[in-house]
Amino acid sequence: MSTKTLHFSLGPVQGFVAQARRTRDFWTGSFLLSWLTGQALNAVLAAGGNVNFPDIENDELMAAIKMGTQPKSIPEVATLPNRFMAKVPSDFSPEGCRQAVIKAWREIAEVVYIQYILPFEDLGCRTREIWDRQIEGFWDIIWAEGEEARTLDRRKNWRVHVPTIEPGDKCTLMGNFQELSGYTRSVSREEREMQDIFWDAVGGKVRHNLRRNERLCAIAFLKRMFPSVSKEAISGSVPDSFPSTSSLASVHWLDQVSAAQPDLCSRFAAKAVALGKISEQKVSLVRKLKKDKPQLADFYDLDPNCFFASSLENDNLWEDSAAETRNLRNELRGLLKQFKFVPSPFYALLMMDGDKMGKLLSVNEGNTGKISKALGEFSWAVPGVVKNYNGVCVYAGGDDVLAMLPLEDALPASVALREEYMKAFAEAYAEEPRLNEIDNATISAAIIFAHQNTPLQLVIREAHNTLAKVAKELTGRDSLAIKVLKSSGPNVSWSAPWDVIQSEKPSVVDKLVADFSTDEGKGFTSSFFYNLRPRFDLLANPDSNILDSAQAIQVLEAEYLKSRELRREGEDDAAFRRRAREN
Repeated sequence: MSTKTLHFSLGPVQGFVAQARRTRDFWTGSFLLSWLTGQALNAVLAAGGNVNFPDIENDELMAAIKMGTQPKSIPEVATLPNRFMAKVPSDFSPEGCRQAVIKAWREIAEVVYIQYILPFEDLGCRTREIWDRQIEGFWDIIWAEGEEARTLDRRKNWRVHVPTIEPGDKCTLMGNFQELSGYTRSVSREEREMQDIFWDAVGGKVRHNLRRNERLCAIAFLKRMFPSVSKEAISGSVPDSFPSTSSLASVHWLDQVSAAQPDLCSRFAAKAVALGKISEQKVSLVRKLKKDKPQLADFYDLDPNCFFASSLENDNLWEDSAAETRNLRNELRGLLKQFKFVPSPFYALLMMDGDKMGKLLSVNEGNTGKISKALGEFSWAVPGVVKNYNGVCVYAGGDDVLAMLPLEDALPASVALREEYMKAFAEAYAEEPRLNEIDNATISAAIIFAHQNTPLQLVIREAHNTLAKVAKELTGRDSLAIKVLKSSGPNVSWSAPWDVIQSEKPSVVDKLVADFSTDEGKGFTSSFFYNLRPRFDLLANPDSNILDSAQAIQVLEAEYLKSRELRREGEDDAAFRRRAREN
């Protein structure tokens, strides 16, 4: 049978995934992108094609897609990348892939619309028209035919997708799209009131899934509500709740205080329970705590905003009962002062991406199956690693990773994931020694330490920029870049090659995280973050050859010690450094 090579891509990735206000939005965007790409893959398989990249032989999400409308078990993590390469019959039309994606997308959209928007359609102004326009015009589907691995990259240089022109008031989450009521607040008082009536009605239906003053477009609303209708939309259930950024920030504090002051935890829970408990998914450590200390279950189930004095003070976080609960929240702030530990309000977003994957595939065109298998082995290992480090795995497909973790766990998780990546390619090389340039099978990472109240869209955008511009472009790949998004003062980013970071254990970076995670992130002076920048600019330049790894660590230690002002009277440099390392 005569065949040809098909390259397929579904986007926009950032325009869909990164537009997120909650962890749930973030996860849903990644999952749906993966699910829809799987529909195109399934069309290839149905036509007798073979997928070269990615490796889908044992992929659980792909197995679920193949089951069609049968009830199925849906994996919690999206594992299919948004692009693939396949051998297809010479008469295969890529239009079949496009139609499969659009059909699945429409089916999901219709379920969401019927369940949550249709009952209030008459309250809007051309709401159905807005919905259909946005749903139909959103996806940018690209394909190309050719034997070279980079065929699709050249095809992307000329695009034919034209985004819809959106009038009226815009979505509060995806600002390029019109919100669904169709009214324009600036036109008249009547239109403003009608817009409020529409969203109040929808909000009453979806309850806590829509914040006050949130007015969403079709794309954002579908992402928000898909988990609640997944059983009907795709014949399988997906998680309906995810740990919030506040939950991730407080994980290790819960462990500390429940061990040190269990009675105070019980007293705190007895009062705070009036603010409500949450049923969100728990990370590994909190699940273990609930199992080991069932008497403190109410404490672990509290709204995590209860654990932060600044959150208790913020009426906007308690908008439904701000006035009624203000006295109680003030009382809880007083109780928080009795705990021996103060939770850090920071969490981490981890993003990883394989280096020069296009080139690696190009120089191994006869062995792309081995490269795909290595990437498959890595992506299947990722969720377990992230789970072991108390994280939420948002996406693990091919050479890409997206995860959210407690601040304390992000660095060790990134190291463990890099080791899994290197292991996967080492095993591939052992099976097939003819693989070319396997030493270039490296992975770079970016970690963003962000305040729990920093808009998630901003954190995601910073992660992409830090990974591309700092870890890869500036540092030369095979590197880790870290950025701290401080609530006040300048943000700081730095990076170093993995071998520098891992050259000493515990490294100065480990000490940074340990110290930064105490006392609501106030452990470091502003000068520490400021002065790290020029020093890491120096260390991260692979062409400078100014310092070796040992010297690099000494520079970091010097800045660390200087910022902490730990020197005792009469203490010499050697004793100063030795004591700091012991701390």
